[in-house]
Amino acid sequence: MSDADMDKLLRVFPTTPYFHYYYEMVKHSEACPRFHFFTAAATLGAIVSRRVFFQMGSSETFPTIYPNPWIVLVAPQGQGHKSTALGVGNRLMNALPEHIRPNMLAAKTTPEALVKALSNVEDKDFALPGGIPSAVLQKSATGVLYSSELGVLLGREKYNTGLIALLTDLYDCPDKWDSDTIMRGSHCLYGVCLSIMGASTPEWLQTMLPQDAFKGGFMSRLLLITMPHQWEKRIPCPPPSPLGIREKILAEIEDILTVTGRMTFSPEAEVYFNDWYMKFYSRDRLIVSGAVAAYMERRQTHLIRLAMLIQLTMKDKHKLKISADALKQAQELFDTVDEDTSKIIDFVATEPHMRQAQIILEFLRHHKRLPEDELLRLSWRTLNQPRQFQELIAMLAKAKVIEGDISGGKMFWSSTE
Repeated sequence: MSDADMDKLLRVFPTTPYFHYYYEMVKHSEACPRFHFFTAAATLGAIVSRRVFFQMGSSETFPTIYPNPWIVLVAPQGQGHKSTALGVGNRLMNALPEHIRPNMLAAKTTPEALVKALSNVEDKDFALPGGIPSAVLQKSATGVLYSSELGVLLGREKYNTGLIALLTDLYDCPDKWDSDTIMRGSHCLYGVCLSIMGASTPEWLQTMLPQDAFKGGFMSRLLLITMPHQWEKRIPCPPPSPLGIREKILAEIEDILTVTGRMTFSPEAEVYFNDWYMKFYSRDRLIVSGAVAAYMERRQTHLIRLAMLIQLTMKDKHKLKISADALKQAQELFDTVDEDTSKIIDFVATEPHMRQAQIILEFLRHHKRLPEDELLRLSWRTLNQPRQFQELIAMLAKAKVIEGDISGGKMFWSSTE
């Protein structure tokens, strides 16, 4: 089976120079193409930061959009090479000249420590001319929260209380943010643009995230990118990347950083976006579970952010004018990963007392079809009591998400999804 058959995102992987060179550099790794693409996008977004922006409607009414997607790569423990994919982006950022290198923030932090790390106040031991606000001495509060295990960043330790609320506040990249409600003492952040690049397992997200993470809107701010079930690639001795490929990527980045200012839709892109928006958020389109619907609520923002990044990498195009082609490519990329992402959202948002049923369903999704005794062998450690297995199987069958058949005198179960 080819890479494009195992991960359909490869069929729509952008061919613009930055993304093309990036994939040429990583294509011999064992991580799936979607992990590499969204890492490449998040890396570029963190580097571009607030240099370009998009304003929907009026800035007094709607938040300004900057091209800094927050990504979390999701795969079972020991699978997917999540850290490897993220590490490529991390090393690329660290290879940049210091004046354009993003501020890399500690993976283990508290709300107070994060605010202080972002504040970075310049020396104020001199008088400013009258009429000039002291805020001009404040560095922009930009940086990357990079964590190869999201549990390290968002753990439930007592001192970490409030971090999710803080990140939710900072997502919209406010021009000014005051910390009075978060910590003792006042710290003002100016020109916020925070990026998150993380990885985790489905089990950790389900166990460690608070149950109101969806209700509070935090999860809809993340792009959860999960490995396709069919992805299987083994390269014992991968060849080196093409000679000089990283230098080509760095040159593309430096060229992209010459573009600054407000990005707007081209007339064709505006028509395309309006048509997509009305279809995507129509009553008929969003017949999905509450958690998935909540997760999709900010899709329009994610779509614009990704289209901005694709547009910036295009050659011979007006880079501040988002084209219909850039929007279409962004939509196709999301469409490719949505089915797998929805399954992860369902898994993560499952209520604690129903997690055993979700675990059984995930085994069947992964293995396609299993004899009942093998399914029991895989899942018995998660059960509270012996009869629970049959109760869960009966419930899932009644919900028609699994179905059974008898072959050779044995009972088999398979997923219908």
